[in-house]
Amino acid sequence: MKRTLLLLSALSFAAQAEIQSVASDTWLQIGDKVGRAGMAAVLLESRNGIIMTGGANFPNAKPGAKTPAERGAKAYYGDVSFLNLSRGCTTPQAEVVGQLPAPIGYAAFAAYGDSMVIAGGCNDSGHVSTVTCSRLVDGKLVTELWPSLPVTMAYPAFAVVGSRLYVMGGQEKADSVTTLSCGYVLDMATPGEGWKPIARMPEARMLAAAGVVNGRIYVMGGCSLHPDAAGAAERTYLHSVLCYNPETNRWSTVPAPMPEPLVGVANPLPSYAGKLYVVAGDPGNFYRASLCGQAPADHPGQNSSVYSFTPASLQWAKEGGNATGVATCPAVQWGDSFYIISGETHPGIRTPLISNIQITK
Repeated sequence: MKRTLLLLSALSFAAQAEIQSVASDTWLQIGDKVGRAGMAAVLLESRNGIIMTGGANFPNAKPGAKTPAERGAKAYYGDVSFLNLSRGCTTPQAEVVGQLPAPIGYAAFAAYGDSMVIAGGCNDSGHVSTVTCSRLVDGKLVTELWPSLPVTMAYPAFAVVGSRLYVMGGQEKADSVTTLSCGYVLDMATPGEGWKPIARMPEARMLAAAGVVNGRIYVMGGCSLHPDAAGAAERTYLHSVLCYNPETNRWSTVPAPMPEPLVGVANPLPSYAGKLYVVAGDPGNFYRASLCGQAPADHPGQNSSVYSFTPASLQWAKEGGNATGVATCPAVQWGDSFYIISGETHPGIRTPLISNIQITK
């Protein structure tokens, strides 16, 4: 039977065996009313909720700001919040439970047991290689440092296979005019063993999305960088799909590119019943037009489409839409339900909303 996607502009309450939707005119939201891009968020299933942190925004931006001067300084955050999604919690709100050692955004992240692991990313000090592991103990946050990545990496693709966290690509430094093709793996069950290199991607990229089906990692979209005539970084938006086999440590190019180039898709890619789901992202139309001096006066907003990809048949399908087009946002999966958390709606503009998308049979 065909599966379709249902967007719920409502509160959603999750149990471990099923997901029940309850109609409401109130959306779930993060605690920051401005919203943030580049947050980290994972499901703590045993606690019936989502732990989230980090990200960046422009808290002093002028209304309708379109230029860097009108946006003001970018702020990064390190507060950690927990969103309780238990059935008995009728008005879920994100509650601050602690602080990371330093603000962070645009990092790789993963759940491991009752912990949230964050690797790399960037903040006001630049791109970092720091890795932290945070968990809640008696309602309070406890964070420890894990072995650092071998290089500084922001905007990487990342995925988990078993207990292993794979971090791939990204940008090494804020002023880098090329993207990374390297990747590393950490067994979160034995973090003291440190990060191990994996084979390089055949095509370097940053802000790509990654997901797992049948033990294979699929990395798609994102962009590469190259210096323009003035030596500044210029993007090339990508729609190619790569596949990494952890068993053989080999990459291959999948002969089924994305329906459109997308950067900053909700990460990591949710997977369900042999499909990967591509939610949101920036298609780059405005950016490409701006390079030619043909950009419209107003940015049209980010992608609101939802695509599915079936690796077994190499087929793409357009499944529906996300009410709010966003980019650079976490995707948190709980069974057949996906929570798309905050993100960027237009350049420099964020939303505090959390969308919930459910697969229905």
